[in-house]
Amino acid sequence: MWKVTARPIPKNDFLASQRTKHSFRDALSAPISKPTLTAAKAQLSIFSHMPNWVNTLMSIRNKIVKYFGFKVGTTTSIEMKKTDLKLGDAAGFMTVISVNEHEVISFAEDKHMQFYMSVTTDEQRATVSTLVNLKTPIGRLYMALITPFHWVIARVVIHNAVKEQRL
Repeated sequence: MWKVTARPIPKNDFLASQRTKHSFRDALSAPISKPTLTAAKAQLSIFSHMPNWVNTLMSIRNKIVKYFGFKVGTTTSIEMKKTDLKLGDAAGFMTVISVNEHEVISFAEDKHMQFYMSVTTDEQRATVSTLVNLKTPIGRLYMALITPFHWVIARVVIHNAVKEQRL
């Protein structure tokens, strides 16, 4: 059974303060079985374990979009050897720009988009929220094309973390 649920978009958080006119925002939440789990450890627990099919899709995506000026990472997941995240750490293709016990915010930018991700935790849930500010028409077209993939991939990756009791 899927335990990942869409959450109301936060209106007064850091990501909301960064939102521009053309943007995409979502928030997904899942129960955690480890009530003392920090946000950094939750982010690592979720994004250090990508399914092979996601890595394959991201590799294909990277080969195509790099010609249009999109930022492409050399890896789609966070290094599995990391045990915590600190300010300035690489987190996949993103960089950690804020970290405390209950929230980690990561950021990446290219000429078409700004991408933010927030991972928050409390005693019961982990919530992953994304904000993509779309700076160009190509960025808006790209987001329209990949949104269905984003919905599936984000839910599967978070669901797997719950199912495998990493959260």
